[in-house]
Amino acid sequence: MEFNNASKGIKKIFTAEVLALIAAICAVITAIFVVVMAVATKAESAGGAVASLGAAGLFGIATAVLGIIAYIFKIIGVNNVGKDEPAFKIALYLIFAGLVVAVVGSFFSGNATVKSVIDIASEVINLVITIYIIQGCCNLASKLGRDDVVNKGNTIFKLIICVYVLAIIANLIVAIFNGTGAAVTAGIIAIVSAVLNVIQYFIYISFLSKAKKMFAE
Repeated sequence: MEFNNASKGIKKIFTAEVLALIAAICAVITAIFVVVMAVATKAESAGGAVASLGAAGLFGIATAVLGIIAYIFKIIGVNNVGKDEPAFKIALYLIFAGLVVAVVGSFFSGNATVKSVIDIASEVINLVITIYIIQGCCNLASKLGRDDVVNKGNTIFKLIICVYVLAIIANLIVAIFNGTGAAVTAGIIAIVSAVLNVIQYFIYISFLSKAKKMFAE
């Protein structure tokens, strides 16, 4: 049994998630510079604050650009696999829903609390998308008789849910602290959230890599 569309699509999704991983790393660096800027501002160090702001802006732009490219690859990949596996069609609808949430969130970029709430909504949507993609890959693996991929998918599924839940909790705490004006504390927790995001990408990519190799064998 061959799944040519799925094979091409998984490769695109894999590329998308690698780009998303790099974007997530840039997001961690951005969060670090934001904390440094907050500390410098509190210490009344104008030079440090300006330098940190510039660096945060640079890595923030890199995060956005890589994220957009990753989104395009992901849409193309999920659409391709959707021709062979229905679960990916649901994932595609959710990707567009996530895009709408991101666009709406861009209008509130100046409000830290609202942005944190939007980030939480995005995390929840991304979690559900990831669940459908993993489930879709497991469905295809089952049809190909690849129990090893199915078993890894089930394990990865549980790990990613745990990491995502922790990231969502971290974003919720960020929203609370932003509301109290504790910028440094909010920034530190934002770093924790960004690091958790990087961890889940490594876990997820390891599974996609195995799924990609499955179609090549």
